[in-house]
Amino acid sequence: MRHFATQQSALIALKAEVQNLRQNQAPSVLRSMKERHSQASLDFNEWERFLLEYSGDVDSTVATREAEARTRATSWKGTTPSVPVEASGAFLVPDADLLRTPLAVLEAEVDRVSNLVAADREIANRIAALTRRLTEETSALQRLKDRFNDCNGARARADALVAEREQGYVRVFEAVLGEERVLRELYDPLKKRLERSVGTLARLSFTVARIADVKAWAKRGEELFDLRGGPFRGIGSLEKEANTMLLSAWATGDAETVSKAMKAFRTKHQDALLEKAPYPRTDQINYRPWSRRFAQWLYSTDHIGIEYGITYDGVNIQKLSPGTRGIVLLLLYLALDDDDGRPLIIDQPEENLDPKSVYDELVPLFQAAKKKRQIVMVTHNANLVVNADADQVIIAEVSQIASGLPPITYRSGGLEEADIRKIVCDILEGGEPAFRDRARRLRIALAR
Repeated sequence: MRHFATQQSALIALKAEVQNLRQNQAPSVLRSMKERHSQASLDFNEWERFLLEYSGDVDSTVATREAEARTRATSWKGTTPSVPVEASGAFLVPDADLLRTPLAVLEAEVDRVSNLVAADREIANRIAALTRRLTEETSALQRLKDRFNDCNGARARADALVAEREQGYVRVFEAVLGEERVLRELYDPLKKRLERSVGTLARLSFTVARIADVKAWAKRGEELFDLRGGPFRGIGSLEKEANTMLLSAWATGDAETVSKAMKAFRTKHQDALLEKAPYPRTDQINYRPWSRRFAQWLYSTDHIGIEYGITYDGVNIQKLSPGTRGIVLLLLYLALDDDDGRPLIIDQPEENLDPKSVYDELVPLFQAAKKKRQIVMVTHNANLVVNADADQVIIAEVSQIASGLPPITYRSGGLEEADIRKIVCDILEGGEPAFRDRARRLRIALAR
């Protein structure tokens, strides 16, 4: 069959080539010849004799051979069957001899099988698509089930998280209370000693206080909400409510009291505060971080601190003048070391003090202290030298020289010695007349 088909194709090509020679090539050759030999002066009929032409009847030869090839190809191919020979639609019986079966029958069977394969392929593609969709739907269903289960347990988890946060808040507050308790226990001996003291020392006291900065806490909270409506409308409303419901518990209550106060505040106002969020609940990208900031603010404790210190006549030591603060520190030091018998060296305790304060505060202090220990004091104040009844005075004198370190000479003695007294009077304020006036006031007899 392939042989006859090839022969038929060759004959068709040969027929086309014959036609091409007659219509194109031969006329073209003749025209070229005419142009080259135009001087020959041949007329039209004479030139027509030069037109190339086949010597025999090639058309009938090609047609005859083509018809024979077509007939033989048709005989080999056979006739396409119009009715299947099997109930299944097959055009071949199962035991047919394929080598003797006409090509048309084989082609019909091939087309039938190809259609079945194409149908099976389409069904397979549809099945694959359905399988993929089924897999996707199954995954989506599982995600929905997971979310459903997650939603079912959300309330319990949320309550557990709230309880855990409240417990953490209580633990942190217990740590603050522990710090306060440790400070009270640490300074309790000093506090008791000051309470037992009399005179100037009794004016000192030690305080430990818990401070709650409600204003700072409320200010941070107001930055989280829209204050244009609701129970906390305008700046200051949140601070006012916190002072009413939380300040007392923060400042004086124990951990349980603080927990109850915070729970009451949250129960009363949490929903209203959440409604004033700057983002809607549907905007989870922004609402979730905001809600975390809200919880961190609500249960924060950085606005609660412990302050402790020394007060003098009810005034914190940090608010005293530098001179008074020096007296307080000296009083405190002597109160702590009243059992210490070691020598005490003090440099200018009268600095930043007026004479009355020196006489009223420092003189009695040193008079009492010198009974228990030796005191070495550097001073330029006559009240301390005379009224504190110094046992020995040491005078340091610096000589002037041109270069190098200046030499220092020392002289010492009691106030009853005239030369020591003269030097003291020259250095201390008022000179000798003032010195003698103080001596007379104190009924101290001085030699001239």
